[in-house]
Amino acid sequence: MLQPRATIHLQNIVDNWRLLSARAGPGGAGAVLKADAYGHGAARVSAVLAGAGCRNFFVAYGFEGSAVRAAVGPEAQIFVLNGPSAGHPTEWRRERLTPVLNTVDEVAAWCANSEPGPYGLHIDTGMNRLGVPAREAALAAAAARGTPPALLMSHYACADRPEAPMNRAQSEAFNAARAHFPGVPVSLANSEGHWLPEELRTGLTRPGIALFGGGTSPARSPDLKPGLTLEAPLLQVHEVRPGDTVGYGATFRAEQPALLATAALGYGDGFPRAASGSGFAYLGETRCPLIGRVSMDLVTFDVSAAAPLAKAGAWVEVLGARADLETQAAAAGTIGYELITGLGPRVERTYTS
Repeated sequence: MLQPRATIHLQNIVDNWRLLSARAGPGGAGAVLKADAYGHGAARVSAVLAGAGCRNFFVAYGFEGSAVRAAVGPEAQIFVLNGPSAGHPTEWRRERLTPVLNTVDEVAAWCANSEPGPYGLHIDTGMNRLGVPAREAALAAAAARGTPPALLMSHYACADRPEAPMNRAQSEAFNAARAHFPGVPVSLANSEGHWLPEELRTGLTRPGIALFGGGTSPARSPDLKPGLTLEAPLLQVHEVRPGDTVGYGATFRAEQPALLATAALGYGDGFPRAASGSGFAYLGETRCPLIGRVSMDLVTFDVSAAAPLAKAGAWVEVLGARADLETQAAAAGTIGYELITGLGPRVERTYTS
């Protein structure tokens, strides 16, 4: 059956994790595997990362943590970032998941139990999304009743801009807050944080998108490899003449003769409609522009420059080593996160070791 396919490169993901671990320093690197490992399959990805030595995983929900636990075994620590309300109480015990607490009240309630179990604590240093405000760190420490967190963490808001003053301001606020939790392991740097100055890469790092070759920091390593290759099969190749139009709304009108190819891919598969008239694909080594609108099941490319390879049944690369994730995302006016987490169930997934 000719349908879009995504080949998941497990060795690339491991190589990326090792590169990031080297940049992380003594604290090492964990792995953020939210949203089914950013669309790559959390069970398979977590298993190979655990085999490579990763011992700390981060997810958004308890059910995501359960899937990772089944893949990595009993020894790894799995933090649930959205807090205790993101999982059922039996999950915390049965799956040995570690909730990340985000308010002083959550800390007080969790530590009031006779056997509270491990927890993480998120300190908000300026994102104003989740976390105990840094100014309330002393209150959180008091609420812990002598039961310190397993990990104290925060999250950079501007790590993709290494020159942004907010990075250093957040680091300073975090360091002030951690004084109330002596001896507790800490974590601050996300994917882009791996390219901040060494003194801002505090403790355990939490790479997410970088594990899969994405990220927008201008300093990011060119050695990061794509986590997947997304390809679409060509269903039909045909010529158009000057004046012919393409797709809904007739938004493209040919100015000269061209060879067009219709591929089985669309927003029904998670490829964004916003890429209409601006996306691209590679046929062989040739970049072919996307023309007209992206529809639910189909998209059209101008393959004139790759005519010898253009035939029904051929495959074009939409994401991969040539069709860079962030370049494709920028063409659609979005970010790599959205492209890979949005890939739908009609995209057939296969894995290479």
